[in-house]
Amino acid sequence: MIICAGESLIDMVSFVGETEYTPHVGGSILNTSITLGRLGAESFYCGAISNDSYGELIEERLKHSKVKKDFIVKTNRPTTLAYADVVDGIAQYTFVDEHSAGRMLDKQSLEPFIESLKKTKALLVGGISLQAEPCGASWQWLIEQVSGNCLIYFDANIRPDFIENKAKYIERFNQLTSKVDIIKISEEDYQYLYGMQDFKEVSNEWLKNGVKLVILTLGSKGSKAIFDNGKEVFVKANKVGVVDTIAAGDSFNGGFLFSLDTQGLLGREKLDTMNESILQQTLTFANQVASFTVTKKGANPPWIYEILES
Repeated sequence: MIICAGESLIDMVSFVGETEYTPHVGGSILNTSITLGRLGAESFYCGAISNDSYGELIEERLKHSKVKKDFIVKTNRPTTLAYADVVDGIAQYTFVDEHSAGRMLDKQSLEPFIESLKKTKALLVGGISLQAEPCGASWQWLIEQVSGNCLIYFDANIRPDFIENKAKYIERFNQLTSKVDIIKISEEDYQYLYGMQDFKEVSNEWLKNGVKLVILTLGSKGSKAIFDNGKEVFVKANKVGVVDTIAAGDSFNGGFLFSLDTQGLLGREKLDTMNESILQQTLTFANQVASFTVTKKGANPPWIYEILES
């Protein structure tokens, strides 16, 4: 059982030359749950979903993608909308999120899930859920309750528009480095948070704080993993025709967790057994899943048969 806990939303996507926005189910955490479901993992989504028509679309996508909904909080608050203008394959976002279903999620709504989350193989957290308030405090509380019981995978996935107080968010991020087991961060995320600070030095500090594995994604160049006191493994990305990069990192997360799971290595205690060969295989598969996703419009990760046929 892999639980993805955080935001769901609707991406309103428009490409250069288009005069209308097309709705696509999205949200970083939700996208990863869908990726896992389509690959064949036992995937669960945990988060708030609106009772509005967009919420219905989200639930339909979860069902279609074989994602289980045991940890959903239903609410009459509206669905978050992300207007994505795609230029040269890169989405530029404008969010409509005030008083939304996800943003207003509180601790009381999450508390009934804590014991189940402690027993899961892996818990994925991150994204805008930890950047916006008041929900950010609620999700941080959940992570603190679960920490030490299951593998926690934290994807930074920074969206600066959601971070009202950068210093406060960096403080939260640093606190989480002693609570999570895997940190995944992109080049852009890292530069936003740490500027020109040496990545090797910062990632080594995370490892000293208790993180077992750091993943740095490098866009079209590939990805690398840092583990065991600074050892590194790098894997090049597949060369594909990019339509847009929406959900590339999210589907990478799903591919990475799925690959560990199929190797029987998804668990906190098993992270200590990581070696270069395992991480080479895992990063290669994650890159493959992400590469497939960027060839389609919106957040549309592959099914396992599409990966096997490619």
